[in-house]
Amino acid sequence: MAKSYEQTFDGYFRGMLQRKHPRARDPGWVDEALNGQFQGGEWQGRAGMRPFNAAEFSGNVRGITFHTRVDGTREMLVAAGAALQRCGINEDPQDIPLTNLPTYNQTRTEQEKVHFLSLSGGTNTTFIYDGVNCNVKWDGTNLSKMGLPDGTTPPVPTDDPGAITKGLRHYVITLVSPYHEGDISIVDRVVTLTTDGHMQTFASPVQTPDNTGTAASIQSAAASNQYDDPQVTKWRLWRTVKDGSQLRFIAEANIGIDIVDNVTDETLGGSDVVEDLVNSGPGPVSIGSPITAMVEHRGQLVAVFANDESLVHFSNVDPDYMVPEGWPRNFVQPVAHGDGDIVTSMASFNEWCVVFKENATYAIIGDAYKDYKIVPVLAGGSRIGIGCGFPDAILQPENAVFFASRDGIYRLDRSGELSAKRLTASIDDLYAAANFALGSATFLDRKRRLFVFLGHG
Repeated sequence: MAKSYEQTFDGYFRGMLQRKHPRARDPGWVDEALNGQFQGGEWQGRAGMRPFNAAEFSGNVRGITFHTRVDGTREMLVAAGAALQRCGINEDPQDIPLTNLPTYNQTRTEQEKVHFLSLSGGTNTTFIYDGVNCNVKWDGTNLSKMGLPDGTTPPVPTDDPGAITKGLRHYVITLVSPYHEGDISIVDRVVTLTTDGHMQTFASPVQTPDNTGTAASIQSAAASNQYDDPQVTKWRLWRTVKDGSQLRFIAEANIGIDIVDNVTDETLGGSDVVEDLVNSGPGPVSIGSPITAMVEHRGQLVAVFANDESLVHFSNVDPDYMVPEGWPRNFVQPVAHGDGDIVTSMASFNEWCVVFKENATYAIIGDAYKDYKIVPVLAGGSRIGIGCGFPDAILQPENAVFFASRDGIYRLDRSGELSAKRLTASIDDLYAAANFALGSATFLDRKRRLFVFLGHG
């Protein structure tokens, strides 16, 4: 006759059936073995809990996120010391090579905090930024620079008999990656033909390492039809008609392949006009300005750059797809510019783009960029502004935003105008003892019922 066991409870869950003496250890008993997975009698893991990081990371963890690959699987991305590492399920951490970056961006310095932002659609891209190092992106295969270099100056072409008539024409180049197109050449090439019947052949730009990355070295290289960015795979040639000003598309070719222009003005008049995408972003030509805060909002990237931490930039936008690396110069919203405060973080909350400064919070509202306006977010219906000086102390579940301010934790309320409600009056003394500036984090429990803020104190 089989033994009969009672279900008992001594403060621990020990399986669907409890033994008669739950604290005893029968032969072969393994603690917490419910749903356990074994191979050859050895503990391997538990269903629903996927192990990462079987080995140590290469340095102090400064940031962590999950990247979704094209096939739908996830991998962990970690900023460990100055390195960037990836870690698949049941895999050890691996350094992500920096060799697909421009030579002058292949050295990173360790920062206190590194941030990640994965796009919700389009390319499987995760942006990585820390306010100091070059802004980069990971597509599951290559780490590359955010943005593309300006086009090189077209070289002096080789002239052969052809269909182009006499006159003055301007030529420029754009550089192209698998995902994006860069800005046009800063310096164009002017070609003047004094007779009819010509064909122009332009040599391809050349990838050339640049160890300095100064504005002078980059501009000097561009003048010689050279650039340094391994993510560039193609180039495009653009031209005006005789005595014209609009640059129109001639042809596209792989890097290393020349382009021949034998297009008449009549045919060229029906070609596409070049777009001013402004891929490089604000700041120095070598690295652009490092991003300090970024969020995806209504099909655009919204970012704050280190060169001016009160200006909110909006990326290029297209009705059919996101263009996250283009930053049109007129897509800028100053948020209380000149108040001496800086933007620390942002959140996309329904129709509002919430902008947190250290001492105040604002919302950018409107249905389209031309309609955007900036309004303050008030606390408790008063005229008192509240901010968030701790970028990691903002938590956004499905339909709410919670954040830690200098005097308590607030929840953004969407009843009518956007406002903030203070939640921590009952723990004022405990909250005052925490120094969120020294370290902070937020998370949800597994049942998504408990919102936890951690502060140093």
